[in-house]
Amino acid sequence: MKRIALLCFALAATLQAADKKPKAMRLKGEVVFADDFKAEKLDEKWVYAKGAEAAKFEIADGALLMDQAAGKGAVIWRAFEAPATDVSVQLLVKPWACSWIALGFYAPGDRPGAQRKINVAVTPKGTVVVRDVENQKVLKSANTRIEPTEWQRVAFESKGEKITVLVNNQVVLELKTELTQGEKAGLLLNLYGGKGSVDEIEVKKLK
Repeated sequence: MKRIALLCFALAATLQAADKKPKAMRLKGEVVFADDFKAEKLDEKWVYAKGAEAAKFEIADGALLMDQAAGKGAVIWRAFEAPATDVSVQLLVKPWACSWIALGFYAPGDRPGAQRKINVAVTPKGTVVVRDVENQKVLKSANTRIEPTEWQRVAFESKGEKITVLVNNQVVLELKTELTQGEKAGLLLNLYGGKGSVDEIEVKKLK
């Protein structure tokens, strides 16, 4: 009986640790939008393809569940009220059953998915990659201690030609590229190869 109780305690501790969320980073700037996915339904400002052969997006356990399902990938985006040039986003990421989760800003245009120049991808193996979207070229990458079943807080800051990526309040990547310059019209998230979760998204306009 005592052994069973100890096993139950160990399992509960493991589940609690896996659901532990790192504290928010104190990034400077004016909030453009934030979403903690506490509502019963996904905010209609989030846009994604619908249909039998499309990816699925829903709120599950107080977070956004992204499921590639029958789609070729899972892509969802949200426009800013007005375009901004220098911006940051921080969010919780859990790539628990997918190949990667990526985030990035898109420029003004009719097709948000085609208006991205760069994105930041997080893989279950702990790799964080900044990619040139059009050329599918890795601009810079870093290996971290990210665990696929644990929440990690990731921030992507674009200011002028400088990119900064932080994981749990630690800078893991810095680089300069003209691809990050110019107006941003919104935030786009995409997932490939299964399911993953994101939460507590906050976008800020930098001074």
